Amino acid sequence: MPAILRLTLAVTTLAVFWLALFVSNAGNTSPAAALVAATPGPADAAGAPAATAAESEADAARIDSLLVESRDAFASSRWQDALEPTKAIAARFPGQHVYLARLAEIYNKLERPADEAATWELFMDRAPLPAEACPAVGNAYRRIGKYDLALKAFERCFDADRKNAELAFFVGLGNEWLTRFGAAEEFYQRAISIATTHFDSEVGLARLRLHRNQLAEALARASAVLKKSPKHVDALLVAGLAEQRAGHRAEARVHLERAATLSKDYFDVHLALGVLDYSESRFPEARRRFEIANTLDPKRTDEVRVWLERTAKVKATS
Repeated sequence: MPAILRLTLAVTTLAVFWLALFVSNAGNTSPAAALVAATPGPADAAGAPAATAAESEADAARIDSLLVESRDAFASSRWQDALEPTKAIAARFPGQHVYLARLAEIYNKLERPADEAATWELFMDRAPLPAEACPAVGNAYRRIGKYDLALKAFERCFDADRKNAELAFFVGLGNEWLTRFGAAEEFYQRAISIATTHFDSEVGLARLRLHRNQLAEALARASAVLKKSPKHVDALLVAGLAEQRAGHRAEARVHLERAATLSKDYFDVHLALGVLDYSESRFPEARRRFEIANTLDPKRTDEVRVWLERTAKVKATS
């Protein structure tokens, strides 16, 4: 799994639970009716339920409608249409963390990372396995620039499951985002001690060597991963950058172009190739790469602006 800025949303789909919600049982009781019956309702002063049977049935019918609306919109990737009914269901059943997971995923698809992070926080408070919110919660915080909160979320996840190499890796990554390289190395090493073939952590260690300009060691570590996992995009990126900084442009291009082929929407790869093209006076090709990078992640415009300015008068290749 690419580790730097391409963390994919890992949402636990509790299939059995959702099946129970969306499919009526043998007695033809609706999912919503079962949930309403199992959910304590308000009581009057004498302790009797305040809602009548008719009101309960009407409430169950409304919830059934919301469940179907949410499910159908979500299944057809109509994220905006899925938002309001899912919010209503989550509000109606605040103790059911599975609705929060779905709502967080919808916010992710709608590119609303602040709302996504807040929803994952609610999930972590209510779910029996809060670590299921990782890495999504930390990645959401990263997208709004709150790297300290991302790290805290990753640490909370790891505290819930200290034998999980993936969770240790994300604590390392969160520290790396904050340039706390010593702590990052500690957790990458810890992840490898848990799972000796944790390639993302091996690449993390290679990246730390690159940060320290230890080019030979960075290349050696990335190359070792590529021998076992030739399509590891982050290993290809680190190897390409190490070769480029060492002045080995041909070797750098092999790694970077392979990474671009495997992952066509990776900002860092296109930026690296653009810089490489520029260094070889291939200005139209460089301009094309910079334009691609700029469209892939507008929030990182500052990183590519100087290169766009340098190639402003150049017509990009098609």
